[in-house]
Amino acid sequence: MNFGRIYKDINPIFASEDFRKVIISNGVGIILAQGNTSQKTNWLNQELKSIMQNTKSKRYKYLNIIFFALNILLISGIKPGIAQSWKSKPFSIAAINNATLPFPRSVVATFNEPLHPGIALGYEFGWFETIKSPMFRNINTYALGGKKVSTGKWFQNIGLAYYHHKNLNHAFTLTTQGGYRKYFGKFSAEAGIHAGYLHALPETERSVQQSDGTWKPNSGIGRSYLITGAGVGVGYDAGYHHNMRRIFLNYDYRIQLPFSSGYVKVLPNGLLSLGVQFTLFKNSSPLGKPKQERLECPE
Repeated sequence: MNFGRIYKDINPIFASEDFRKVIISNGVGIILAQGNTSQKTNWLNQELKSIMQNTKSKRYKYLNIIFFALNILLISGIKPGIAQSWKSKPFSIAAINNATLPFPRSVVATFNEPLHPGIALGYEFGWFETIKSPMFRNINTYALGGKKVSTGKWFQNIGLAYYHHKNLNHAFTLTTQGGYRKYFGKFSAEAGIHAGYLHALPETERSVQQSDGTWKPNSGIGRSYLITGAGVGVGYDAGYHHNMRRIFLNYDYRIQLPFSSGYVKVLPNGLLSLGVQFTLFKNSSPLGKPKQERLECPE
């Protein structure tokens, strides 16, 4: 492949004044399209039409038309949720307690002293819900006042957490979890697996042996570990299906490795989480609010 020839062909396009007009105007348009107000829409249309009329080359007029169509899609909501789909996804915050014991002793230990407390933040972004009948696959029966026909959800999340292990270290984790959540009305039960990264900062100084045989205190920048495991949980959604306020209690069992080559290669941990999962932005659409009289949907 002749990259020199390709660069020679496309460089005049990128360097032209018309191309810069197209990119700048439509870049601004895409940003404004996310506001989805009539004033911004009118301003966007006027600006794009003006740029198209003043564009010298037909090539860039066609390019502008393509970008203009993309902006219209964003503004009109033909594909709802593309620009702001993250707003419909739930966040979570939880208080956690960690115990470095093997299963099942770690389950009991997370409910007893000594406590190794922390806090966890999460964002859930996938994947899809299972339903009772294929005939409701594209119908939001719950939003229309009927029964919720979803039976569960395949989910994935990403989370940040911090906890303090008394007399040992301060730990920071970055993890992702995937699993399945089963609905029982407003109640739910779930199971999943997770993996991630843990960085531990020792609470006490450690000594490092020097080349001359002496020891020198050195706390360093901490140690890095891989973590992986599985967990289960239960929850209750005090809100609506599309305006979540789900209270949950989760237990995760994980292994931390490599812990120590000469002592324990794998360190087991139990993690208890009590928190709430919620959507930040309330669905203000009339169809997003269940009616007082629920319509019965076929099973």
